[in-house]
Amino acid sequence: MSLMRKEKVVALLEIETFAHATEDREKVLKAIFNLIPENIRDHLKDNILYVNLQGHHGNPITLYRLKVEGDQAQEIARNIFSKMESFDSKLLISSLEDRSDKRSLYLRLDKQCAYLGLFKLLQGDDVIKIRVCFLPHIRGIEKIKQALSALGLKP
Repeated sequence: MSLMRKEKVVALLEIETFAHATEDREKVLKAIFNLIPENIRDHLKDNILYVNLQGHHGNPITLYRLKVEGDQAQEIARNIFSKMESFDSKLLISSLEDRSDKRSLYLRLDKQCAYLGLFKLLQGDDVIKIRVCFLPHIRGIEKIKQALSALGLKP
């Protein structure tokens, strides 16, 4: 049985990225906010955690982390998956076993593309990491595929 488009499938969504000293912090934030539907961006602005770190050579690095639960998490997931291009959708589906565990899906999106409003998978370092935790009834690759389809991922 396939999942319906309105069915709740996402329990939690985490977004994480780093900004190095050479990066424009406002552009990094824009890349993050482009992942979030406009109607809930203002509600989540104050939820972003900022952690100041130091790189290997003492250079300043800022970690940005956002954790969202429930309906808002599902809205963000739907926003991301429904806007993925066909190539990335196919790549995601073909690599689900490498990107998932029993209850979560892990994505690495190109930060530069996210700044432009494009959601492309990337294996490099300049990424926005996303973890999508599914509700308990979504377990296994086939159920995850159905959940992604319900979230708007186009094959």
